[in-house]
Amino acid sequence: MNDHFPEVTDAEHDQEFVALLTAHQGPVLAYIRSLMPGFSGASDILQQTNITLWKKKDHFELGTNFKAWAFAIARNHVMDQRKKLKRNGWLVFSDELAEVFAQEIEEDEPFDQDEAFRALEVCLSKLRDHDRELVRKRYCESVTLDDYARELDRSSGTLKARLFKIRASLRRCLDNQLEHLHA
Repeated sequence: MNDHFPEVTDAEHDQEFVALLTAHQGPVLAYIRSLMPGFSGASDILQQTNITLWKKKDHFELGTNFKAWAFAIARNHVMDQRKKLKRNGWLVFSDELAEVFAQEIEEDEPFDQDEAFRALEVCLSKLRDHDRELVRKRYCESVTLDDYARELDRSSGTLKARLFKIRASLRRCLDNQLEHLHA
């Protein structure tokens, strides 16, 4: 028996669980959409996530972080869907970038997804053309650095270093853009 929390009945647990599930529908859907931009089936993934959450409700301990738990389950459903879509030739960006987005979203406070995408567009527009093309090739077309390096007749190490600098620059720009919007 837990000394810090009184025992709750199954009905009380279910009632609290439903309240948490309902309260987190918006953030979970926004999380799914951020990992699958442009994908029209985000609400279907949300439904799959809700079904899994309900099936596993007895494993959730009241008082722990419901949002983190729900995001982890949603993330699994998104990655499963991405695998299916990848087999059919549809991907907006690489799994690697999806993982980066997922980690950033899970660590950050709630944000306005549209605001974040607008800030990203502004930051991408500030990149030099060849840097923007490198980002597009790597993350939108999932071209390997080795393949793109051969296409440009450059070393993949050079492109890897450049991509590292571009990502750092984009992170600073995004932070500045979002800070400016909230100032």
